[in-house]
Amino acid sequence: MNTALDTSAAFLPGGARLRAEEFPEAADGIYLNAASFGLLPSRTRAVIDRWSRERASGAGVDPERFNGSLMRARAAAGHLIGEPVESIALAPNTSYGVNLAAEIVGAGAPGRILLSDGEFPANVLPWKRLSQRGFEVEVIPADAQGLPRFEAMEERLARDSSIRAVAISMVQFGTGVLADLAAWGARCREREVFLAVDAIQGLGVSPLEGPGAMGVDLLTSGAQKWLLSPWGTGFLYLHPRHLDRIHPPFVSWFGFESALDFEELLDYESPLLPDARRFEPGTLPVHDMEAMAASIELLLEVGIDRIRDHVHGLHDRILEWAADRPGVEVVTPRDAGRRAGILSLAFDEVGEPAAALERAGIAAAIRGGRLRLAPHLYNTSAEIDELLAVVG
Repeated sequence: MNTALDTSAAFLPGGARLRAEEFPEAADGIYLNAASFGLLPSRTRAVIDRWSRERASGAGVDPERFNGSLMRARAAAGHLIGEPVESIALAPNTSYGVNLAAEIVGAGAPGRILLSDGEFPANVLPWKRLSQRGFEVEVIPADAQGLPRFEAMEERLARDSSIRAVAISMVQFGTGVLADLAAWGARCREREVFLAVDAIQGLGVSPLEGPGAMGVDLLTSGAQKWLLSPWGTGFLYLHPRHLDRIHPPFVSWFGFESALDFEELLDYESPLLPDARRFEPGTLPVHDMEAMAASIELLLEVGIDRIRDHVHGLHDRILEWAADRPGVEVVTPRDAGRRAGILSLAFDEVGEPAAALERAGIAAAIRGGRLRLAPHLYNTSAEIDELLAVVG
């Protein structure tokens, strides 16, 4: 049975009302590109507007409220992934967390960093900088379809004691492949190899509970995509065992205990904060971070598992259509356990369907010469039917 949300027969409880109240502009077109950026919910924009009005009026900001809003964002992020707020640091993007992971690994003995071809540059370039410290980045080639060859990576990890870190995406941005983080965590923990995860294409559409217990050392994610948040928002999770392994590669005054009391600001001997906040980059955009909290709270209210099921219901319509279409190949695994929200389709000539979608005002993306579709909770089965009618 197709379980996708429709405005007339909603699978998600209150789905039609949710779309009307939180995503009213979704009715103006068909947006299937959450893998680039997600639509902002009404409640999220209301948070930004409130802060903007107060800032424009010159009204003072209570430090407790300022810090409380940031803590709301950390708490929402922690709730999303099932980790304590003490292990969450707010960050402006995914790259920030990848760079921190590279700094942690780079403080140790040189060795190899293992990753797959097809990774987004944010999860590659910070690691390559470690060549300056004697590290080598080894990229395992993808298969003929561009899919990661996880088995080859596993074999390499098993026989090479010089590997210091494995860097993978929770979901690859081009192919939509969902990694088995628990399996990777077990392998890396057994060999004392650092596991860093770029989670930006998975969080918000694929459930994740307790990456630390799985063996993930650091997980990082911008929030502008499936988490439906403003640009420049995100967070990272750092396993507690690493908290004191490395001094923050750079520090801000917000990373010290003196920042909690303005009467102590000139205490230059103040200790670092005792948790992951010590790794935050300084004064944060509180309006955007609290807006991120509002978006994550909405997603949690709906339920990430329900969102996944809804999105997969939309996928099913496309998979059924593609099954008997010559010249169309589904690149993303059909197995629901190996995909999240991205569905990648290869066409004999992708230019024609891409042009047809543009003429019809349907937003999607071309990545690696393939059509990448990324529906979210605000999309409907009727929109998918229109998509398929346009691409033929």
